[in-house]
Amino acid sequence: MADKQLIVTVEGTAAMGPFWSTIVSDYLEKIIRCYCGNETSGQKPPTSSVELSLVTFNSHGSYSACLVQRSGWTRDVDIFLQWLSAIPFAGGGFNDAAIAEGLSEALMMFPGAPNGNQTQPNIDGQRNCILIAASNPHPLPTPVYRPQIQNLEQTENIDAQNGSRLSDAETVAKSFPQCLVSLSVICPKQLPKLRSIYNAGKRNSRAADPPVDNIKNPHFLVLISENFMEARAALSRLGVTSLPSNQTPVKADIALVTSVTGPPPASISSVNGSIANRPTISAGNVPTATVKVEPITSMANGSTFPPNSFYSTPFISRSSKHADFITIYNYSRYGNKW
Repeated sequence: MADKQLIVTVEGTAAMGPFWSTIVSDYLEKIIRCYCGNETSGQKPPTSSVELSLVTFNSHGSYSACLVQRSGWTRDVDIFLQWLSAIPFAGGGFNDAAIAEGLSEALMMFPGAPNGNQTQPNIDGQRNCILIAASNPHPLPTPVYRPQIQNLEQTENIDAQNGSRLSDAETVAKSFPQCLVSLSVICPKQLPKLRSIYNAGKRNSRAADPPVDNIKNPHFLVLISENFMEARAALSRLGVTSLPSNQTPVKADIALVTSVTGPPPASISSVNGSIANRPTISAGNVPTATVKVEPITSMANGSTFPPNSFYSTPFISRSSKHADFITIYNYSRYGNKW
């Protein structure tokens, strides 16, 4: 079995289509390459112990041919990125997405549910899931599968039934920390229900959300699990590079200015007072400019518009039977006659 596993659970409806290229380039590719130790494209580690898988889900109704689909496991980063780029986003209509079914499928794909013989530090941070959705979850509980979880302190199972049960998306998300699987959420919209799913899947509900630099897409909802260290490290480099506390990331082009020292100007008692006491500023050798002023020929009616200039004057005419309108005419062509 691989040392680390990551499942990307994606909504496959048409609502995700316009945002998918941005999500892949700005988030998923950076997270996956950092998670697999492959920071730069074209550089593959000699031995990869990371497995990647893809789950797509659609919406309930007749607009989607298949509700949930899953891929196999792969250790090739480039092949997995090709899978992400080849997702056909279509259908969905105005129905809510089958997020509960998608999360259930991803949770069941992780082999070996934790039991009393496994300790938490052994697999902590090694099983991760990213939920990417652009729609609200289906509000009603639906029949989904959830893994059988054995209590670490008791011999009996927490879930007495092992199989299909009626659950909504938040109920399925609560099973992720019990299975020691981290759940992160990326949404191109600020949907409160997606945040509720993320909060339900947190191992420590009182823990603060890790900060994520999201300068390029401030309207996105990006919630990364506190246990998904590689994703947090990858997204922390999206924004401004970290600087020491006594420095700020400010860049400015400033010209060199020679300092001038001299006696301070005399005090002025009033702003509107005399300017006799104000210091004179020498302008140096400033070349004089010659200004040529041409006379303005007056028109016959006494107006000061030049006869050959292209001046237009608005004329407002009002009529009792028609709406107000504005007539613009040109003095140079028509004079005072219309």
